[in-house]
Amino acid sequence: MSAEDETLALEKAESLARGAALKWASGVFCRPDQLKHLGQYRRRETQRNNSIQSRLKSALQSYLEGVDHGVAQLQVAFSEVRHVQQALREVQEIWWEGEGSLTKLQPISQLVMEHVQLSVAIQSLPYIYAVPKQIAETQELLESRHLLEAHVHLRELESLRDDVLYRLQKFRPSLDSTDDQPNTEAADLVQRFFAGVQGLSEDLGRTLSSLATSALEVARSDPSLLVSAIRIIEREEILDVEEFRGPVQQPWKPPGRPKHWREHFFQALEKGVWDRVMEPRLLWENLSAADIAKHLKELQGRVVEELQAMCFVLVPCVPPHYDLPRGVAFMCHQGIARHLRDILSHDLPHPALYHVLDWVTTVYTSEHMMGHPNFSSEIDVSELGPLIPPEMLEEQLNRYTRSIRACLSQWIHKALEVEFSDWLRDQEPDKDQDGFYLTTFQQIVMQMLMENVQLAAALGESLENRVKNAVLYEMQNCLVWLREALVKYGIEHMKDRTYPTYYTQYLLAIINGCCALSSTISHLQPEDSGSPVFRKASPCLQTSLDKTQRKACHLLLDELQTELQPLFRDIPSRPWLTGSDYVRFICDKIEDFSQYLCKARAPACQYLLAQTERMVAIEYVRALMCSKFVCRSPAERQQLAHRMALDAEELSTALHTVGLEESPLCVSLIHSIQELFALKEPSLLSLEVSGLMTAFPDVSEDHVLALLELRGDVTRDLRHTVLSTMHRQALTLPDDYRTIFISIPVPAPAPSFCLHPSSCA
Repeated sequence: MSAEDETLALEKAESLARGAALKWASGVFCRPDQLKHLGQYRRRETQRNNSIQSRLKSALQSYLEGVDHGVAQLQVAFSEVRHVQQALREVQEIWWEGEGSLTKLQPISQLVMEHVQLSVAIQSLPYIYAVPKQIAETQELLESRHLLEAHVHLRELESLRDDVLYRLQKFRPSLDSTDDQPNTEAADLVQRFFAGVQGLSEDLGRTLSSLATSALEVARSDPSLLVSAIRIIEREEILDVEEFRGPVQQPWKPPGRPKHWREHFFQALEKGVWDRVMEPRLLWENLSAADIAKHLKELQGRVVEELQAMCFVLVPCVPPHYDLPRGVAFMCHQGIARHLRDILSHDLPHPALYHVLDWVTTVYTSEHMMGHPNFSSEIDVSELGPLIPPEMLEEQLNRYTRSIRACLSQWIHKALEVEFSDWLRDQEPDKDQDGFYLTTFQQIVMQMLMENVQLAAALGESLENRVKNAVLYEMQNCLVWLREALVKYGIEHMKDRTYPTYYTQYLLAIINGCCALSSTISHLQPEDSGSPVFRKASPCLQTSLDKTQRKACHLLLDELQTELQPLFRDIPSRPWLTGSDYVRFICDKIEDFSQYLCKARAPACQYLLAQTERMVAIEYVRALMCSKFVCRSPAERQQLAHRMALDAEELSTALHTVGLEESPLCVSLIHSIQELFALKEPSLLSLEVSGLMTAFPDVSEDHVLALLELRGDVTRDLRHTVLSTMHRQALTLPDDYRTIFISIPVPAPAPSFCLHPSSCA
């Protein structure tokens, strides 16, 4: 800060101080009577200023004394540093002068090292001479299974060897020397001399591993031997840990360390566990699903037996920190996982694959296996993890679904072939307890499909949905094949009306089977199912089922129609007008055929009856339009109308007798047409046709003209008037209207003029 800035700062501070003092004085001496205390205020402020100044002087004096002391110490330190630098230069000069004489002392250093090595060898000679004998004794102890004594001798031999090698390494030549060949040769000599010690260590390690492999048998027969082995392993583990924790810069390590005998113990224990669990081995030649199920059941029993034996027999022989039940459980888990991956790598049939999936998802974690109450407190199943990875499980579920679908398709094909051959045999189909016809095909298909769905449900909702989806699609394919078989069945019957013998009965059995399959579909897809697969597949399947059922119904109705058509040929005719029994024969045929229709389950039975009524109405009207009969007089027209009214009543009674509660179509249609002939005044035909169009909007001009031809009194002008009325009254078909006249063919009009057929030829 410059002098000018300091001056400005001081002036500003003085101004602020004066302002503060003025403010204080104006507050204190605001009244005249307070001026008498001015002397007291002045003395007090003077004393205060003196006190502040004295403290400032004291602090400043103390600060200056500290600075003087620090400067004096820095001067002393600087002087000492200069002396040290001088001493270091003198030492460096002395070192440079004596460097040449140090190389002359190298032979003496070598002699000293050799002397030390020889002294060590002389001191160790009594022990070294006893090494071969001690090795032999240790070998005898090892063979006689005195493991603790053998291990004590082995440790003495190893300590002697390690001590000799350590001394050789400790007094090796300096790093600057390039002649360390004598020391290396000495170490190799010691290694060869103590080679038997390393062999004893390896033999003892193999013995401990063999005991671990057969740990259960040893724990049952001689638990003290297994305890001795564990104690030896723990001692060696401590030595390995101490060696591992040794100085990082240590240039020498004892040979054979670390031994890792605890790791070898668990590896051998795992091998023994898996050998016991997987005995006997699974042979893949001619392996069936029953063999897989038996193998998995036996594997389950051996695993439970192994874990129980571990918990009750082996655990008391090992330290608690081994956590043996959990370790053995992981050993079994990993081994079983490898074994299952091997099993699933083969091309298994779907029953065998189901047994494997059921074992993996249900049995393995249940109380009958890894969650067994005898060791559930020691083993946490959730820690083991899944036996197979989720992506592999997903792949196997898809594989099982594909296999199920292929099997269902193949089986349904074969069952349908057998079913078709049953349709052609001279034997009536079976009946259920209610007397309805049925075939074994639908029953077997339903049973098989439901069994597959129930089996899949036991393995979880995911597989259940997959199998349901496969079942729905295979049922749809089955219905397509069934319709094709029905077409073939109808063709066979058309070739010979007497063959098959029980044609009608088997059609009824098929219709009843479709009704039963409809209930199966509803069971496969509950009402509250939110699966998009089911929402898409189920309506399609229901539609296909309806098509199949209607195909069978149409074949059945075609059979009735074939029998009824000859009876409609003489309607209308003059014998029919005079009161013949043509309609009575038709009613008798309907009543006879109704004995078969009543063997169909609802709602198919009501559908067949309704279609029968529709067919009778169509055939009756078709017979009227196709006939060449023409009324010759008003009396015949009245007689025709009266006869049609009687026929309508008679047909209505017959349909009611066979079980149709109402016959609105047949009666109303015949009555509506009958009005066209009952009308005495032809000029009013337009009104009657208008009423016919109102009741049956699908009636066409050709239909009306064909019916008017029967009257015999309709002129061309009147026909034109009727057609004009129909054009003006063209109606749109209601949404809920069931067409009838569209199904009635109109006969082609005869040409007005034609040559004789012989002339055309």
